[in-house]
Amino acid sequence: MLRLVTVLGFLLLVPTLATSADSLDVILLHSESSSTEWTKSFASGLESGLGSVAQVHQEFLGREDMDEDHFDTVYQQLLEAHLTPQVVVTDGRIAFAFARKYGPSLFPDAPVVFCSIPRPTPEVLSSYKNCTGLPVEHSMRQVVDLIFTLRPGTRTVVGIADSTATGKARMKAVVQAMQPYMDQAQLIFPGYEAGDDEGMRLDDLSTVLSSVPSRGVTLFLGFSEDRQGSPVLNETMASILKSRTASPTFVLDDSFMGTGVVGGLLISGNAVGQDAARLVKKILQGENIQEMLPQPVHGSLILDGKALARFGISPPEGATVVNPPETVSEPENAISTNMIGWFFGILLCAGLFFLFKRYKP
Repeated sequence: MLRLVTVLGFLLLVPTLATSADSLDVILLHSESSSTEWTKSFASGLESGLGSVAQVHQEFLGREDMDEDHFDTVYQQLLEAHLTPQVVVTDGRIAFAFARKYGPSLFPDAPVVFCSIPRPTPEVLSSYKNCTGLPVEHSMRQVVDLIFTLRPGTRTVVGIADSTATGKARMKAVVQAMQPYMDQAQLIFPGYEAGDDEGMRLDDLSTVLSSVPSRGVTLFLGFSEDRQGSPVLNETMASILKSRTASPTFVLDDSFMGTGVVGGLLISGNAVGQDAARLVKKILQGENIQEMLPQPVHGSLILDGKALARFGISPPEGATVVNPPETVSEPENAISTNMIGWFFGILLCAGLFFLFKRYKP
């Protein structure tokens, strides 16, 4: 009888376990055609935050330069895959737009957590109630203040930006943030000079980066496409930064750390993924997504140790310093220079003492 009760109890428990496992199915939509350093970091943070029992399916949708037919094809592929996630996480503008357009038929009951974009307009949020997210908020005033704190002798700030809506908004914010410093430094946006303000060519970017004057800095606001609208891959941009950067270069996220940039107030992909995992867990635990206000993501001070050493910059208190410069340490059994000096000094004194005694009348 006891064995029969045990078997019946197990059979009743199996559906519960299956439901629990299914409740951890999450789909992560990226606004890229393939994996990048950012997407890897974001996915790693999300997966580690959710734990090993979570099933995270990643889908690379493509970039915004792709036509509508491409995204219709991606939609058909996902439709045929019969995915049934309990939560959808979007990484970037294209992914969030895709979820709003195709989500009702692909994932009709799945709430959406948007990430890696500025705060959507109130109209978007009110029309798409089954979502919350982590809007990115860069404080350009703090970024500019950091530049002049670390390099008070700065006389030129060279801003690098593309002509996307995000790039133009960031340039406008930097112009406002620079106002207190305009009596001591000039702000330049190559590719946006009077009479030729259509943006920068990719071929000119290397020249600009290597030509910043000695008392200048570079503020990299993002360069995802050139003036013709052609996409610029992260790998291409990382290679250019690594080989051509001649001045302290400040960035807005951790995608290009390790390429020689100084860093700055950075949005970390891994940290955003971890924060997204916390929201997903709350949703899976039954919290009403319509009552969850978007939680802004702000940058934290992360600096590259080798870049700091290269440009003679000291990190401020409280900064996280990664990629420390290599130091040459003496072996533990090595004899120091001071010890050698003392040794020969003692020998010299002993020799003089011996000579003095030998020839003393």
